[in-house]
Amino acid sequence: MRYFARIALGAGALAAAFTVLPASAQNNSFVIIGRGSAGSTSDLAFTVLEEALKRAHPDTRISIRRLPGTAAAAPPRVESGEADFGHGVGENVLDAWNGERTFEGREPMKDLRYVGSYLGFLNRPSASPTFVVNADSDIQSWKDLADKRIGVGPADSLTSTMVNVALGGVDLSYDKIKANGGLVVTGDWNQQMDMLGDGQLDAVFFTGDHPAPIITQFAANNEPRLVSMDPEVKAALLDRYKTFVANTMPAGTYDWQTEPVEGVQLSLGYIVNKDADEDLVYKVCQQLYVGDNAKIWGEVVPGWKGAEKQAERAASTVFVPLHPGAQRCFEEAGIPITKIGAANDPS
Repeated sequence: MRYFARIALGAGALAAAFTVLPASAQNNSFVIIGRGSAGSTSDLAFTVLEEALKRAHPDTRISIRRLPGTAAAAPPRVESGEADFGHGVGENVLDAWNGERTFEGREPMKDLRYVGSYLGFLNRPSASPTFVVNADSDIQSWKDLADKRIGVGPADSLTSTMVNVALGGVDLSYDKIKANGGLVVTGDWNQQMDMLGDGQLDAVFFTGDHPAPIITQFAANNEPRLVSMDPEVKAALLDRYKTFVANTMPAGTYDWQTEPVEGVQLSLGYIVNKDADEDLVYKVCQQLYVGDNAKIWGEVVPGWKGAEKQAERAASTVFVPLHPGAQRCFEEAGIPITKIGAANDPS
C-alpha cells in the first residue's frame, strides 16, 4: 500500500531502491508542515506526530520531511497535497475554508479535513497570546503599549494577527503604536525573547501552552513578568474568533509567577487533505488518542505527561469536517465528537 509518497522515481530508480531495502521493508515518505520556533506548541505537537507515524508503521522504513511554516502557511500546502499533515489553528483553517480574512481573494480550501486536537496543549493552561515583559517594566496592561516596542512572532502567524485585533479592545493598533514612535517587530520568537532580555524590546507576545520552554529558558537569565489580559481585550478576541475560549493560567505555573494570568485558548489540531489514505489517518489517530497509545504525548514531550487523560477532548472542537479515518477512529473508541465552525459543511 502506498501512503502519499512525494518522491517520484523512474522505473530504474525504483528498482534500485527495492534492491537496497530488505524484502519486508516498504519505503513511505511523508511531508508535514507545522514547524514553529523551537519549543513552540506546533514544534512539540509535530514531534509527537512524527513518532505516531513511526509507531503506525512498526515494520516499515519511513522518511519524514518537516516543512517550516506558520498556521497561515499550513492550509494551502495541505489543500494542494504538498504536505500530508498540517498544523491546524481553528481560525486560520476556517478562514482558509471560507477564503476570508488572511485568505481573502483566494479560492476556498474545501479539501481540508480534521484529524484531532493536540492533547498536550489541552492538558495545560494557555492564556494566549501570553504577554511577557521584564519584571521591572512599567507596563501593567495592554493600555500601556501605546508607544512601546513589541515582538509579535512571525509576520504571518495567528499571534501577529490576533494581537492587532486584541489591541483594538483598548483603542490601539499596530499603526497607532508605530505612529506614536513605537515598534512592531516580527520574526522568530526565540530571537524576540533575546531582544526582550537585551532591552531592544519592551514586550513579546507568545502563543502556546505553559510552562513553555521559550519562557523557561528566558527566565534562566532574566526576570520575566506576565501581564494579564484586560477585559476589553479579551472581549475583542472572543468576539472576532469564534473558536477561542477564555482561559486562565493559575498562579505558580512558573515558580516566579505570583498572580493568575487571563487570556484565551485556541483550538489546535492536525489537518490533512480529504484524499489522505483512510487507513493511514485511522492508524495515526489510534496512536495519538486511543487507550494507552495516547501516552505518546508525555513519552515524547515530558512536559505533556498525563495528556492522555484529555483523550475524551480529542474531537471536542472539530472546526472543519473530520477525515473519515479519524471519524472511524473516534467512533470505535467512543470518543465524543463536537462540531463547530465549518465542521457541519457538506464534505
